[in-house]
Amino acid sequence: MKHRALALWIALLVVGALAVSFITPAPLAAEEPQVYKVGFISHLTGDAAVYGQSLKMGTELAVDVINEAGGINGVPVEVIYEDDRLSAADAQTAFLKLVETDKVPVILGSASSTISLSLCPKAQEKKVVQVSQVSTAPALKDCGPYFFSVMASDTAQGPEWVKVAEYLGVKEAAVMYINNDYGIGVKDTFVQAFEAAGGKLLIVQPFELGGKDFRTEVLKVKGTNPPVVFIVDHVAEASIVFKQAAELGLKTQWVTDVSIVSPEVPQLAGKEAVEGIMGLRAGSSQTPEYQAFREAFLKKFGKEPTIWADFAYDAMMLVAKAIEKGGYTADGIQKALFEVAETYVGPSGAKKFDEYGISQGSYEWVVVKDGEWVLYEKAPSATETPSATETAQ
Repeated sequence: MKHRALALWIALLVVGALAVSFITPAPLAAEEPQVYKVGFISHLTGDAAVYGQSLKMGTELAVDVINEAGGINGVPVEVIYEDDRLSAADAQTAFLKLVETDKVPVILGSASSTISLSLCPKAQEKKVVQVSQVSTAPALKDCGPYFFSVMASDTAQGPEWVKVAEYLGVKEAAVMYINNDYGIGVKDTFVQAFEAAGGKLLIVQPFELGGKDFRTEVLKVKGTNPPVVFIVDHVAEASIVFKQAAELGLKTQWVTDVSIVSPEVPQLAGKEAVEGIMGLRAGSSQTPEYQAFREAFLKKFGKEPTIWADFAYDAMMLVAKAIEKGGYTADGIQKALFEVAETYVGPSGAKKFDEYGISQGSYEWVVVKDGEWVLYEKAPSATETPSATETAQ
């Protein structure tokens, strides 16, 4: 009796297993996501937060426009913001979190060329699209097929400085540069172009990221009595340089790179220390696209567009168009970005990518007047050379 009961129990188990195997549904096809998640890595805190927070605002504005129009084919966009604190280690941690936990196929950032370069190998390995809004070091062209930048390379910014020197009629100049990938990139391209044009460099003076006292460097530059000093820097350090240069009596025409054309510089350095400083502004504030962006930014944030917010807006819009065209996969986005950028013109200008994924770009000349950056009146208009030079990178 026991044997028959055991046999019956086993038979029931077998029949039950077969029944389960027959009623188990086949795997379902992958469903469309409820939301398209996009990663964002930049410096949201610390001395360089002025850049990351500005890029965040530009991105937020773009997301509002996309979602208010119904999202991408009816699917809303969500950006997941991570803080790299201007640290390569923190950027790597943020990257892995976004890719492995949040499963994003595309990441926006970073504002720093050094941080972007540190992320490149991992992005290529994981096949995640990396779209930097403003990283411009020449070495970025070697990152690989999953890297894109929506701002022109430093190989364009250096020669634009030469045009400023020619306009000012100077054959001798000094250079000060922040000792990181960005600073070295701009410095190298300018030095090469300036010397090729017959210019003489009186001194090429580096200084360190995060420094608080640059009097030694300023005094070395002052000792050469330069008619013009070209400086590539970040907002925090540049503000200190200008303030200390004024205190030490350095009388010269300063010309800045694009990263210093920010309202925070006159605020931190003091209006008197920066009055008359010239600089390059990436893109053009005179286009209809920029004016429409400016109005929307004012409405959302209650202030003028912050530095490079227009580039962040364009980066997000390009990614959205690429998802719409190529699908929500890294390979689909990567391929579609080249296609959608062919005809895209946004508030920061046209965005056609070269073979390395680097955008073309333009510049306009600006100057500090009464504590504010304004268009340089004596230069040609922003639609002519040399104040806004179109460069295909």
